[in-house]
Amino acid sequence: MPLNRMRRLATALVIAATAFAAQPAGADTASELEEARAAVATAQAQANAVAAEISEAQTRYEAITARIADVQLTASNLRARVDELQTLVRQRAVAAYIHGANSNLGVVMSAGDVVTAVRRKQLLDRANAANLDDIEALTVLREDLAREEAELSDQRAAQMRVKQALEDKRDVVEEHLATVSRARDELIARLERERAAAAAAELARLQAQRAASQVRTDGGGGAGQVITNPAGGPFQCPLAGSAYSANYGPRGGGFHYGIDMLASSGVPEVAVKSGTVSYVPMGGAGGNEAYLAADDGNVYYYAHMSAFVGPPRRVVQGEVIGLVGSTGNSSTPHLHFEIRIGGPNGQRIDPFPSLQAAGC
Repeated sequence: MPLNRMRRLATALVIAATAFAAQPAGADTASELEEARAAVATAQAQANAVAAEISEAQTRYEAITARIADVQLTASNLRARVDELQTLVRQRAVAAYIHGANSNLGVVMSAGDVVTAVRRKQLLDRANAANLDDIEALTVLREDLAREEAELSDQRAAQMRVKQALEDKRDVVEEHLATVSRARDELIARLERERAAAAAAELARLQAQRAASQVRTDGGGGAGQVITNPAGGPFQCPLAGSAYSANYGPRGGGFHYGIDMLASSGVPEVAVKSGTVSYVPMGGAGGNEAYLAADDGNVYYYAHMSAFVGPPRRVVQGEVIGLVGSTGNSSTPHLHFEIRIGGPNGQRIDPFPSLQAAGC
């Protein structure tokens, strides 16, 4: 998708989100909330499209980097062979000069008989032929080396172009993410208003009936900040307002077992389900890692956090457990998210369908 077109889409989304945010609270209806969800889904889909292009460009960048390493090794081996042949040809040229242009005649005349002379002549001819073969091989090697060095230059230029394209696309996806975040925050606020209105109505009904029950208003018993799940359902998006693509699968010489979700550093990451969260500070390639042992028996893995939120504990769905970062083996702020079936060392499945179903 061209950058100008993506920027125009981002601008249109900002206008749509602004108009949506201007809706009065009293006008909240089920149909308006569905429209709001559709607007968020549209913005998210466009942000994800850019994230997919970033993932593809990242794969190309890694492939080019690997090709550069191969070409460098080939060129190095060719240079060594060229140097070796140059030395050999030079030595033979010096020997020919020392013995003189008519050395063949001298060898023949110094032989004691005709048979010996012929044999000596044949040996000299073979030596000269070998020298010519080496000179031809040296020419071919030099041509091969020139081609490899030209390809190396081309690959480096291509690498720089892909790197620049990556940087440009990241700038655009930031615009999309800002739009998605605004629309999503407004949707959550409207859902909260709807729920608050329903709770107030229920409270009024109970008071009218002189009920003895007491309505809780702490949102979860003080367990921590909880972000409402705008999509509903048993699985909540771990990182609202992010962009991601289906990048689970082979990458470079290995395998990428999760989904990378792009967002600005410091954005909250939440528990996708209720369960128990534990933390591993600077655990290696994943940097600051969190493991959510959910009530469904599976473990949900979060990597590259800039900070943990709260101690290891029991959490509810939507509770903030950490903040987006770029710790460990990471080049840009993002969440690396995995689903591990049955436990922390269980089978790692593709999280993409679950994230899509949750409206991430």
